Amino acid sequence: MTTRLGVAGLGWLGEALIRDAVASPAFSVVAVQDVVPDRGREVADRYAVPWHGDRYEDLLGVPDVQAVLICTPNHLHAAQAQLALQAGKHALVQKPLALSAADARQTVAAAHGAGRLLFVDYTYRFLESMAVLRDLLPSVGPVRSMRAAFHNIYGPGAEKTWFFSRSTAGGGALTDLGVHLLDLGLWLLRPGRVGLLTAKLSAEEPVEHAAELRLALDEVPFEVAVSWNASLSSTQICLEVETQAAMVRWENLDGSFFRFRTVRDGELLLDRETTLRDDTLRAFAAALADPSLVPVIDTRVYDMLDQAYGRP
Repeated sequence: MTTRLGVAGLGWLGEALIRDAVASPAFSVVAVQDVVPDRGREVADRYAVPWHGDRYEDLLGVPDVQAVLICTPNHLHAAQAQLALQAGKHALVQKPLALSAADARQTVAAAHGAGRLLFVDYTYRFLESMAVLRDLLPSVGPVRSMRAAFHNIYGPGAEKTWFFSRSTAGGGALTDLGVHLLDLGLWLLRPGRVGLLTAKLSAEEPVEHAAELRLALDEVPFEVAVSWNASLSSTQICLEVETQAAMVRWENLDGSFFRFRTVRDGELLLDRETTLRDDTLRAFAAALADPSLVPVIDTRVYDMLDQAYGRP
């Protein structure tokens, strides 16, 4: 079955998703929306999309749209997802789902109330290399500790002004990069209790360019470190799990944003290159077809962000 998509927000990420969606038999893109009218028109022409507009409400009113991909600035995610769900559409939302735990929980509740799928694009969950790590954990004994890092040698471009405002982005590198790592930790371990022990955010204003968190997932210590414009030769993305019987590491190769491998005690288990967006869309299609495959959204990720930023 083909799901008809409407896409809101046509920056680099929105168009990357459209590019992979039109190549997938699971989807057709029938509507696109951006607050810049010319951008909507250009993208619609480029991918032969029949409808374009500059108002999100109009996108939701397109009868053919069954699911909405939300690729807009962070502060719009929760409200736009709720509107889509209330309009009877499924919603795929870019991370972060919301700028507070309260808004995240409200959005999850809206999906339950509407009987529609809410899917957050926690990209790295859906990679084959991450699935290898997750499937291995039960066989290598209790987890003793976990460490994760995302040090990007690049930062948001200066033209993306909303990235540098707390009111529109929610925060800096911790919100942009750390949300992925926090989600992976909770998704892998599914702890009963989650606690933030310490949070150290860099002093740059108006948003932090680096952050270090120490957490406890039940009794397992979990360290998270992130940064923009890192002083490294290449971007580092990794998650390392120490268990009773093994050291398992998932990491990018040679600074790539698209190639990842999983290693156990130095032995290569899997090495894959990906577009990332194709993995997300494949997981979204699977969840639409089979409710048992709907990814769990752990809103405690946003409790940790609230605490790290000192939000009430």
